[in-house]
Amino acid sequence: MHIVFQSLDYDDFTDIEDMIDIYLWKPAKAGMKPATTISKKGIVSTKRKRSFTKPTKTARTGLVTSRVGQGYFRNQLIEKYDNRCAVTDSELHSILIASHIVPWKSSSEAERLDENNGILLSPLYDALFDKHLISFQDDGKIIISNSIIHEMEKLGVNPDAKIVINEEMKPYLKRHRDQLN
Repeated sequence: MHIVFQSLDYDDFTDIEDMIDIYLWKPAKAGMKPATTISKKGIVSTKRKRSFTKPTKTARTGLVTSRVGQGYFRNQLIEKYDNRCAVTDSELHSILIASHIVPWKSSSEAERLDENNGILLSPLYDALFDKHLISFQDDGKIIISNSIIHEMEKLGVNPDAKIVINEEMKPYLKRHRDQLN
């Protein structure tokens, strides 16, 4: 089998060591030389047959669908929000999440990569926003779901939080508010 990988979603700013290793990996680093020919006989070797193990009940092999453009989207939001959480102003780059206002699964192709369909958030605010437990008004003021009002202080949610909103974000935010729990 011959496999070729092309990173369509390279993230120059990643701090994830495993991703850096993948980006920099070359066959020569593992002491391998690329084959000059590929046998297409369709025959499974005896060695391969002996080493094959069926997946267990808790593990399986499958097709992975990747979100092409996610790194690009994140980089757009990092630039838009000047490397800061839109709510807390935190500059801890490694934890900031590029959160879609209208979720990826509900967005059109164009909306998925539109920076106006995103907010750069810290993990707490991202989780609450993603679960539609908070949202934002058109003036940027936070809206908190009644279902978490009693937990706000424990969670550390600022009831006076406000983010900067532009005109292009308002239709996305309206769709998000319509899903508020």
